[in-house]
Amino acid sequence: MIRPMRLKRLSVVMLVLSGLIFGVSYWVGSSRAGTSAITSYRCSAADKQFLDTVSSNLMQLGYWSDSLVHRDATPDVVESQARDEARQVSETQPQDRTLHATRDLLKSMFDEYGKAVSAGSRGKDPLHHMQNAWRLAGSVHNLLLGAKDGLAAQGCDVSPLLVTST
Repeated sequence: MIRPMRLKRLSVVMLVLSGLIFGVSYWVGSSRAGTSAITSYRCSAADKQFLDTVSSNLMQLGYWSDSLVHRDATPDVVESQARDEARQVSETQPQDRTLHATRDLLKSMFDEYGKAVSAGSRGKDPLHHMQNAWRLAGSVHNLLLGAKDGLAAQGCDVSPLLVTST
């Protein structure tokens, strides 16, 4: 005859052992997942392409801005270049979340700069668009500055993007 007391003990023992096994497996799995995610990520080729594209486009923006100031380029050309640079940046696909957010801010910054140049060439006040472009540039700078060390540890050097010209 089966006694209810034994079945109760067996159930308790199985429950305790199951909990113990689950707890140990969870602890072991969590510790492995945490360390592998931190140490295995490296700056991807897409991340490096993004950084190269941005560096080149920022240099081009500086060139075209100077050309506009010195009247070596027309506002239409500079506006077109800003649109092209926004398109080039938006076509990149960085894998890192910080670089992905930076991409979106930079695209908006290039767009706003182009709108400012366009507004100025049509005799309208470009101040609103320029303020937006500067605000977005400041956001990009602060975002990259805050992530600089973490990205460098992964192999992504963003320091060239943080250099400001005088």
